[in-house]
Amino acid sequence: MVDIIIHKSKQCIKEDVDYYCSDIRDKHKMIKPSENLISVSCDSNVFSHAPSNHEISSIYYPFEKNTFHRIYIGISFPLFANNWGAAFLRHLMYLVDKDGAVILPVYAERQGVEKNYWSRSSLEVMFQSRQKWWGKSNIWAENDGVMSMRIGKKEPPKKNSTLNYLFDYESNDIRKKDNPNANQIIARHHKNGTISAIVEQIMINYFGRKKDISYCDIHGDILLTSEILMSDYITINSVTQIINDNSDITNIKKYLGEGFDKKMHIMSHQDKFPNINNNFDVISMLNIFDNESEDFKKECIKKSLNNLNKDGVLIIQDSSFNNKGFINSIISSISGLEYAQYSSIVATKHNKGTNIPHYSDIIFKELQIENDSRQNLINIIYKK
Repeated sequence: MVDIIIHKSKQCIKEDVDYYCSDIRDKHKMIKPSENLISVSCDSNVFSHAPSNHEISSIYYPFEKNTFHRIYIGISFPLFANNWGAAFLRHLMYLVDKDGAVILPVYAERQGVEKNYWSRSSLEVMFQSRQKWWGKSNIWAENDGVMSMRIGKKEPPKKNSTLNYLFDYESNDIRKKDNPNANQIIARHHKNGTISAIVEQIMINYFGRKKDISYCDIHGDILLTSEILMSDYITINSVTQIINDNSDITNIKKYLGEGFDKKMHIMSHQDKFPNINNNFDVISMLNIFDNESEDFKKECIKKSLNNLNKDGVLIIQDSSFNNKGFINSIISSISGLEYAQYSSIVATKHNKGTNIPHYSDIIFKELQIENDSRQNLINIIYKK
């Protein structure tokens, strides 16, 4: 049977493979990959039912059940401990045969919480299938930093996530040869896996897991608001998606699981930027200002800040925040504002001069560069 390993990109192949070949990870000679290990990635535009090392294929191709023996998740692959990540792992568990396994890196508890990555305890809470000691579990520990998974005594629960829509309804579009939309479909879902985890972690850090949160996204992807609404890790009482009048609203709520549609509100408008009558705990604006002036952006940001509840949070990503002068002009214009920046790579706050640790040296270097340059980060304006 075929063994595969999933990478963020082909540049990460050697480092990802070396992680599992280490004697530290394979003390019991149980997880070391075979020499015929095949690499796949999340950024490949090649969709094949039979991946090979002649050409790196996409992990998002809708493979048949039991196609592989073992699936390794490389330390470079961005897999977060939330519903999206759980849906992805559950999908992989059905792709391995009954004696195979999905093998993945896990972080120490504190680092897992810090980055919103999987730790041993978070995996056990999500996927454990046995009680006491009897029965076959969905998950077991291999060594420090490694866990293995397969279908055990009972099937793992299907968590509400937008990623289920990709696997359940969009797979036929991806199977079609020369489908020009396949890459776009995959890219949207993969990007949402990261940005939704970051937004979710920001909400946890500011509001905790149990406080009711009202959330509004302006001109963003409906995948994000849908994923946040369905999260098991925060308490969302309502979301509002604001769209332009010319947006296609056909089946706009199609990514939602059963029972969530009544909590999602769609608001359309004709102006360049909406006039919002309601207040929210969280408002997000992520790369929505194409070729707009800085004065226009400042006006829109101030409008949004006025639509925040007390202790509300504005989450914004825009190239103008690469300029310290722009940031200072926003923060100084309204009293009582606090400002922070989060990584766009992992769900962690960037503190100036403090590096974020990571198992992957390649990702660690990316995080260092991001911290030093302070470019294209996720910006938080807190209305204290």
